[in-house]
Amino acid sequence: MRKAVFKGSFYPSNKNEIINFFKNVKCLKKRNAHAAIVPHAGYIYSGKTAFKTLCSINIPNTVIIFCPNHRGLGYPISISPDKKWETPFGPVEVDMELGEKIEAFEHARFDSLAHMYEHSLEVQLPILKMLHPEVKMVPVSIGTGDRDILNKFSSHIFRQTSGIDILYLASSDMSHYVPADYASKYDGMVIEALEQLNVDLAFELVNRYDISMCGIYAAYVAVKCGKMNGANKGEVIEYTNSGVVTGDFNEVVAYLGMIFT
Repeated sequence: MRKAVFKGSFYPSNKNEIINFFKNVKCLKKRNAHAAIVPHAGYIYSGKTAFKTLCSINIPNTVIIFCPNHRGLGYPISISPDKKWETPFGPVEVDMELGEKIEAFEHARFDSLAHMYEHSLEVQLPILKMLHPEVKMVPVSIGTGDRDILNKFSSHIFRQTSGIDILYLASSDMSHYVPADYASKYDGMVIEALEQLNVDLAFELVNRYDISMCGIYAAYVAVKCGKMNGANKGEVIEYTNSGVVTGDFNEVVAYLGMIFT
């Protein structure tokens, strides 16, 4: 089992504290979604945005979670080999059969090192487990920005998941350590492209303007898969930044909750 490394830091270690933390979050009317993007900072900063996004979705039994590789450890495209991941609500099972199919991609490997100290996927699990106790997932870390590989990987995943009720979930924060108005301007361009499912334009904008969206590769694959699976529009559930909590809007990290239906 992959132990919960960040409980007690990024999020409470006690499930009742987590339940209490989210009790006043207003969920939108639930709808089916093919893909979603949620943030992954500490719950105090972005947890409610992630929760509001996920609690507005009819979460299927299987979720593929794509996350960035912040530390550069392990293989560039890494599927966790652990059969379960620990959470305060009990373990989340990994769909190993689907994981093996995804790992068959030529540039992917089962690799625990990429996931060992990565917070961006772990912080989503208590929320998913709370909302859907029987959920299974496949944890995928993406640390390559080679768009040709990402396109082929997206097509591979779509083929392996064809006919399955599934959610492609990307874990990503938006602009980092910039003024709030600057973040809003440049993130806004990326969000506008994502609303139209133009993931290639979103990718290009992040690179052209050096936007520090840490999970752009994860978002690229998740939204690409969602589009192939029938999504035709993106909807912003919430866009916010750390200044709302700290009061400092001169240097913020921005957070996006978005679904694709």
